[in-house]
Amino acid sequence: MGLFGKKKREEHHTVSKPDGKEHAGWFVGFALLSLPEWDKERFMEDFKEEWGVEIVENEHSEDPEDDEMMIYGEVDGLRAMVSFMEMPVPDGEADYWVQGNYMWEDGKEIVKTHEAHLVISVLGDDPDMIAKGKLFVKLAATAMKQDTAIAFYNEGAVFSPEMYRAFCEPMKNGALPMLNWIWFGIYGDEKKAGCYTYGMRRFGKEEIEVYVPRKEADLNEIRAFLLDIASYVIDGDVTLRDGETIGFSAEQKLPITLSRGIAVDGNTLKIAYSTE
Repeated sequence: MGLFGKKKREEHHTVSKPDGKEHAGWFVGFALLSLPEWDKERFMEDFKEEWGVEIVENEHSEDPEDDEMMIYGEVDGLRAMVSFMEMPVPDGEADYWVQGNYMWEDGKEIVKTHEAHLVISVLGDDPDMIAKGKLFVKLAATAMKQDTAIAFYNEGAVFSPEMYRAFCEPMKNGALPMLNWIWFGIYGDEKKAGCYTYGMRRFGKEEIEVYVPRKEADLNEIRAFLLDIASYVIDGDVTLRDGETIGFSAEQKLPITLSRGIAVDGNTLKIAYSTE
């Protein structure tokens, strides 16, 4: 079985929701909870135990009840916030985005049962996007250890707790948590099929789409290619430009075009992927 498995391979989901926009340096996500309750003390303990660093809380309220609803503090010089909300994510957003997760068969049914959520964010204008992104993943992965946690919603995708935590494991060995940061969606119509990124804009980069004629589409291969490209761009702070070429060998020169997105809002970079 390939990266996509079998059941979901033919499902295609666009992310052209009008309000689906992301901004550079804006790391915000939502831990979906089955019940309107969470254990703040356990969150703090779990974070320190798993990641070897403590969240140093700042004073943010004179009301003890407010203190139990929120974590606001610093981790390695970055500002982190976790806020408990006794309500589902507004406007059915999580229910919308979970439709695109071709790797979670029961996701839609599970997500619609959530009764509360945690808003998780890394604040400030620190230019180190990778440091902010890593802290964001650590906070989210810790939230997924809560007894009431049933999913993590990050605009563009919704993950099961097991999936999200599995994706972040390589980060403990120095790798970038690309699969937590970027959603690699699939899209197709009668003529073409391929993959797109969602999440590059958090790092100040353009989203990328790769399509080939439908009869030639190997979505596992295209996704692996797109993952390599996205990793190269983020890790090296590389800016791909319209009219340039890219390749992983001296002979490979794949044209890059900036144009209106097919599956993603706004303009995206299209890479002329070769199936040969």
